[in-house]
Amino acid sequence: MLEIVNVHKNFKTKNGVTNALQEVNLSVKNGDFVVLVGPSGCGKSTLLNIIAGLEKATSGQVSKSGRPILDAGPDRMVMFQEAALFPWLKVIDNVEYGMKIKGTGKRERREKAIHYLKMVHLTRFASAYPHELSVGMRQRVALARALSMDSDMLLMDEPFAALDSQTKSILHAELQQIWGATKKTIIFVTHNVEEAVLLADRVIVMTANPGRIKKEFRVQLARPRNIEDIDLTSTVGQILGELKEEVEKVAKAELDSDWSLENSSFISRPDTHLGNGI
Repeated sequence: MLEIVNVHKNFKTKNGVTNALQEVNLSVKNGDFVVLVGPSGCGKSTLLNIIAGLEKATSGQVSKSGRPILDAGPDRMVMFQEAALFPWLKVIDNVEYGMKIKGTGKRERREKAIHYLKMVHLTRFASAYPHELSVGMRQRVALARALSMDSDMLLMDEPFAALDSQTKSILHAELQQIWGATKKTIIFVTHNVEEAVLLADRVIVMTANPGRIKKEFRVQLARPRNIEDIDLTSTVGQILGELKEEVEKVAKAELDSDWSLENSSFISRPDTHLGNGI
């Protein structure tokens, strides 16, 4: 479905040229759930934006179903960290908005909106306004809106990063169910390795700037997955091992040159019993 071939991306800054992505190659099949992880500034979101058609690669090619991606399109829906709902529209009207722009008939878009609100368990709030909802509920509305467009690819840029852990756990479970029911191709960006392993079929580890693909992990664990599963924890540990070197590179670039993860007084070892007796 998706082919990324030798993609490079440079940004011009006042200090010169920043190389955000370098020689990125990736193939994504129809129905894959792919998660991109890596240290801050490694180009995960930039790569997602290139796939979405919101950014253009400096060189290389990104194609979908054999056709080059030149701009944004309804076949690739994007879900950001912020829900980006229209505050003056009710929930159901927010879900219908993309379909309305697309030219979908009034009756059909209302039926689809109700269907996807049921899928994210928000039919009771169809007539509510965004300010009346929690952050997690607003993200559910954004997910229903993205699903209602019937795109075959869903691009998700840290959509759960701002949520509390309980709400995030619920949405993790629901997203697994939705993906199982729709079999949409999902490309998901996160800093959270546990989230990546919980959701993905394939976890793509990216290097520190400039971003390249360092290693791919295929997650062959039964679904639905639980964050406490021993096999899941083991896979998380393997990926963290690959990420450690890249995180240290970023930290050393931003902090003093003698900084190291082992010697940092800000990160306690698991055997220090930090907080005991409080």
